[in-house]
Amino acid sequence: MSILVYSDKQTAATAAATLVAAQLIEKPSSVLGIDYDEGLKAVYASLSAMTQNGMLDWSRAKLLQLCEYALGDDVTTSVLEQLQLSLYEPIHLLSQQYIVPPRQSDNWSLSCNEFEESILDLGGMDLALVTVKDDGSVLFIMADGDIAPITHVEVYNDKRAVSAGITTLMMARKIVVLVTGKERASVVSKFLKGTVTSDVPASFLQLHGNATFLFDEDAASML
Repeated sequence: MSILVYSDKQTAATAAATLVAAQLIEKPSSVLGIDYDEGLKAVYASLSAMTQNGMLDWSRAKLLQLCEYALGDDVTTSVLEQLQLSLYEPIHLLSQQYIVPPRQSDNWSLSCNEFEESILDLGGMDLALVTVKDDGSVLFIMADGDIAPITHVEVYNDKRAVSAGITTLMMARKIVVLVTGKERASVVSKFLKGTVTSDVPASFLQLHGNATFLFDEDAASML
């Protein structure tokens, strides 16, 4: 486990983007797991800039979108739409290069298992980029006593959502975790220094053998 602290949000985000870029350069056919959060937009902007400058070639890469809202429940914008604007389109990713969790299904168990199988068919994730939310959740894995290990449907902030499970995430060969902002300082201390517990899903990331945690000074202020 590596912990890196930077002076500000932008520098931390650029560092996270550099780790993703290094993975792609080392292995152009990399399978990358992607989270979405406002705090990750700066990472995607940096990756987009590197791509436009000719530094990155995504033509052989595959991206796995690790979470998505189910249709309905007054969801106005999908995670897919957000990622298309902030990442997929700027890096000129073809639609067949990214895999998205199901948004609707007559058999959620089957559909979620098919998403898991697609990860296995690709040989697993080389790297997963995620963040941790204010409540200690990661992806759409809520803080409660029953954490699903694989891709599943649950209610996240009163909306049905599909999320890769904690075991799915932990199977990635590398994990890059970016958390920034003073408002998340408390949860950073909790998930990184506290015990591993289902009450704080992100705490399981402590157990990963090749996880890199990147913070700005505000987020790391309680470590």
